[in-house]
Amino acid sequence: MVMVFAAAAAAPMPQPASGAVIRAEFRVFDGTTEVTPFTRIRIRPSGSTETGRIIEGGDLTIDLAPGIYDAQAVRQDNGQVVNVRWAERLVVMPYPDEGGRHLEVINFTDGYGALELKWPEGEAPDPAGVAVTLSRTGEPRPVPTRLLHGLGYLLAVVPAGTYDVHIMQPGKGDVAIGNLEVPADRTRMKIIK
Repeated sequence: MVMVFAAAAAAPMPQPASGAVIRAEFRVFDGTTEVTPFTRIRIRPSGSTETGRIIEGGDLTIDLAPGIYDAQAVRQDNGQVVNVRWAERLVVMPYPDEGGRHLEVINFTDGYGALELKWPEGEAPDPAGVAVTLSRTGEPRPVPTRLLHGLGYLLAVVPAGTYDVHIMQPGKGDVAIGNLEVPADRTRMKIIK
């Protein structure tokens, strides 16, 4: 039993096999403020003790083999560690609606989640013309929300909860989605049809 554990601990991080690569993108926030450029992420297979791989700089993307991962986000300011946050058991799989790309949002503030809005491949409208409002389910007033743009998606970082989402797109009918849960410490993706 000890030998099995030692072998598992020494196992190298899975490398993407040819054709099985998923481009994982990480965006990091402190509440609703993006701090991605000031954050370093160490990613490794979930439950392993290996050191993993580090990504840092403005673009926190990495090619990963399908699997379940743990990520440690470390935010620095003037060379000093300001925050450390673990995101555990992140599922990175080749989902057909993600087109080989996967987004994970990590938030240093408790109680926040992220809503990723995507359109089917080739159908995404110009993000500048899209208006999105989020209201807590059962409340008439919209929650102040800043939409962020990414490669093929719009992103809203909001307090965890259940929301009604209203999307207005030029040249298309409005889309209303009710009772959409945005869980704490997770990224919820919704395809807009």
